[in-house]
Amino acid sequence: MTRNEQQMYSDISSIAKSLEKIASVLEHMNHDSYIAKQEIPKFQDIPGFEGTKDALNNLCNVRKDDDDTHNDYLNDLVQGMNQIEYLNFHNDMSFSFASNDSTAMSDAIYELEYEECLGAIQKALFITGDSDYIAYAGGDKEAGRNFVIETLKIENDPYTYEPNPNRDKGEPALLEYLDGVKNDSDYDIRVDAKYYYENLECNDLGNPEAYKFRTKKDCILDYVTTSFRDKGARYTDIIKFAYYLGAPNAPKYTSENRGYYSCALSPRMDGHLIQGGKDQLVKGINNEGKERYFALSNVESFTDYYKRIQ
Repeated sequence: MTRNEQQMYSDISSIAKSLEKIASVLEHMNHDSYIAKQEIPKFQDIPGFEGTKDALNNLCNVRKDDDDTHNDYLNDLVQGMNQIEYLNFHNDMSFSFASNDSTAMSDAIYELEYEECLGAIQKALFITGDSDYIAYAGGDKEAGRNFVIETLKIENDPYTYEPNPNRDKGEPALLEYLDGVKNDSDYDIRVDAKYYYENLECNDLGNPEAYKFRTKKDCILDYVTTSFRDKGARYTDIIKFAYYLGAPNAPKYTSENRGYYSCALSPRMDGHLIQGGKDQLVKGINNEGKERYFALSNVESFTDYYKRIQ
């Protein structure tokens, strides 16, 4: 949704509220006044305003039902591209801004309408050589579109519970919790977050000698190394883990949570994950040629090409 559309929906909401206030004032005016003695129509019935409030409410609801899942998915794809893939994508999309303007790229991605974004995702998947996409769609544009739609449904599915082995005994068909952890599509990362939190020194949950991590930063750095190794972690991987760390059964992570803990990765805000202490996150090139996050203490075990985040 473009900025202009966002402003339009904001203006519509304001108009609807103003109309309601006007109607309320008219209905409660002094009954001795001349106007009050007249038969005052409700604003829905005023000539020219028939159905206005309902129409405005419907327009407002469009924004509520909309989401940026497709834009988020495309943004993650672009952030994971190597330089050649990125330049090819920039060229295929015929963007007017310079290819090294990352802010303009992000703005352009989030201004794409739904169908435009589906097309851009198809191009991105093809350029990056996504094996699942190529095997499913090949060069068929319609098949590619269907693949993207189904992929986005999975991305946006808040809960994909596993079947309950005792469903034949009268228990719920789907198992909502497994070993005390919410059993949705983020189950694995929830379990990891639970393990790290239980082994965090400051929690005082058990024997201090058994604690393996002193701070949340220690947990995040170890998670990046242990779980992703030579592949490295994406920005979203780190933010999602931080989101569940300390709250493994929190509501499902969505695009609305992308800003959670982001200051810890921001150079402008002196993010503590990318500087100081005995260890920190750095950016390196993995074995697929993609830029990813690694822990400085282990990055040389996985790649020869890395840089500190300035």
